[in-house]
Formats: sequence, structure tokens, C-alpha cells
Amino acid sequence: MNLQQALEQVKTGNLPEAKKALLKYLQENPDDPVGNYHLGMCFSHLNELDSAEEKFLKAIELNETFVAARIGLGVLYAKKKDKPKAEIQFSKALEIDENHSGAKKNLASLYTGTGNYDKALALYFSVPERERSDIVSLYAISYCLLKLDRLSEARQTFQTLESLPVPETMKKDISELKNLIEEKNIESEGIWTLLKKPDSTQT
Repeated sequence: MNLQQALEQVKTGNLPEAKKALLKYLQENPDDPVGNYHLGMCFSHLNELDSAEEKFLKAIELNETFVAARIGLGVLYAKKKDKPKAEIQFSKALEIDENHSGAKKNLASLYTGTGNYDKALALYFSVPERERSDIVSLYAISYCLLKLDRLSEARQTFQTLESLPVPETMKKDISELKNLIEEKNIESEGIWTLLKKPDSTQT
């Protein structure tokens, strides 16, 4: 079995079968960094985190400049709540490829979670606009702006976010962020924000 055949199982979404196929491939090709990376991703999606870590580390051992494997390992450490290790992997990925949007966004997400909002925003804004116009990035950017008291920018970003289809898993978070923005708006402008502004065309 070659790697392409094994990855066909990944495309079908049948991860248990993909895992079997990749394990079989690696029995014959144990030192293929790409095969180890894909099996690591498979284990990670199946929440078999220790096995995933082993395969990512093997892929990096075989190819130290394997950016995708470092990002995969960083995401795994973030899942394990080991933020220092996650930061190391995302940072190393950026040392290898300083313009890698995936590494930047993952590191920005980590900084958002630890309250380093300035660092997070700097990373998000260093990514091309088209690559930060997804709902997850817009949510994080709006949240960081709000936390830094950049209210009008937070509102503007949130309005862009609201124009996108919201996945079920994010509806609660987005609703809570909307409430936070409205509360901050009332704090900054007072009760007048609740009243309709007079129509300037009326006499």
C-alpha cells in the first residue's frame, strides 16, 4: 500500500479505517515523516492524544523543518492544556516559515486564551485579510479588540462576523460576545445607546 492509497481513507472521513491503512503503510515505511504526520493527525482527530504525540514527534525527528507536524503537535498540546509546549511548537513553526498563516493563527488563539491580547492581535493582523475572514478568526479578533477597549473596532468586526453562517458549536460563544459588546457600549455611551437617534430629516 502506498501513502496515497492510505490517504484515500482519510478523504472518506472514515478515520478508524484511515488509521488502519496508515498503520499498515508505516509498517513498510516507518521512516516516512509525511506518513507519521498523517497518522498523528488521524490519532489526534480520534482523541488518541498520546499516540498522536508520538507520531508527530517522530515526524519532526525525521524532518525538523516539517511545519505542519509542528502545528499539529502544538494543537495537540493545546488540547492537553499544555500551553507552554504549544507555544514552543507554534513559535518554532514560525521560525521555519515566518509567514505561515496557520502557525500565526494558532499562536494568536493561544495568546487570546492566556490574555495576551496585544500579541494575539498583532499576529492576526499580520495574516492576509482573506485568511482571517473566517468566523473563528473574526470572533477572536473582535474579542481581543473588546478586551483592549477598542470598542468601535470590536463592533465593526463583530458586524462582519454576524454576516456569516454561524456553526452550532459557536452560537453560544457568539451570543455571549454580542452581550459583552452591548454592555461595554452602554458603559461607554450611557443609556442613550438604547434610544433611537433622532432622524435629522425631521423638523
